[in-house]
Amino acid sequence: MATSKSKKPAAKKPVAAKKPAAVKQLPDSVAVKTLGSLPALTGKLRAAFRSAFTDEQCDAWGAQTKAKNVIDEAEKFVATMNRALKDNTDVTYSRRRLTFLCELLVLLEDEVAHTTDTTGADLRATRGAALAVANNARKDLARRLRALAGGQQKLLGEVAQVAPAAETSPTDVQDSLTATIDLGVKLRRNEIMEALADDVGLTEARLNSAYAALEALAGARSVSLNAAAHEGDAPSVNRIEGRVLREMRLAQRLFNESREAGVNVPALIAGPSLKAIFGKADAVEAPAPTPPPPS
Repeated sequence: MATSKSKKPAAKKPVAAKKPAAVKQLPDSVAVKTLGSLPALTGKLRAAFRSAFTDEQCDAWGAQTKAKNVIDEAEKFVATMNRALKDNTDVTYSRRRLTFLCELLVLLEDEVAHTTDTTGADLRATRGAALAVANNARKDLARRLRALAGGQQKLLGEVAQVAPAAETSPTDVQDSLTATIDLGVKLRRNEIMEALADDVGLTEARLNSAYAALEALAGARSVSLNAAAHEGDAPSVNRIEGRVLREMRLAQRLFNESREAGVNVPALIAGPSLKAIFGKADAVEAPAPTPPPPS
């Protein structure tokens, strides 16, 4: 009897490897495109340009604006200045200084890109952790204060007042922990109470630890509130942002002076988002009027 031959399984066709998805390239910014046609800077000249304004001056201006608005306005300035300075026009804001402004603008764009997505979440996480530590320290001190008080109703009432059971908001926890630490410090000034405090673990070291938690919470809240007020601009962004603003204002002033001297260059017009800060600068930096001679 003939045996049927077993059929070999059909070979599977090789699966073609999937092509990696193409990475979408963002177009170069105005500053990046402009840099390609500008003279390069030496380190010495770059440092000289930077020395025109202190970090403190830059921080002060950067804290008053939004990075996105500054970038948008600076790009308009750069485009206008690049056209105006191409023929060795006699403006005391040189093409090499325009290189410096473009470098700053690229730096600002990069810093914003790296901090916008993470800064808010990081700050919230830091504040949440600091709040939890401070709240635990507050509850721990209150527990030890109640143990120290024993049956002293007046003292138990004070503890209940400064450290109520339910405190969840950062402000409430901060205020409650401050008052609880103050009560613990005050009680330890009494010789008998100090002995009781040591017995229940309300030591100077524990109070110092609670104070450190209080400072951490206060610092995290301050940084978080400052960032929220400026819509996520990190301190590092503010400094570069302020330096861009200072350069823009200087360029605007020097272009205006050249125009007044008869040089054919366009005016650099600040948009609404920058007019306020540039206007304040005019008021502060304008020379005081010369007093009339005595009669």
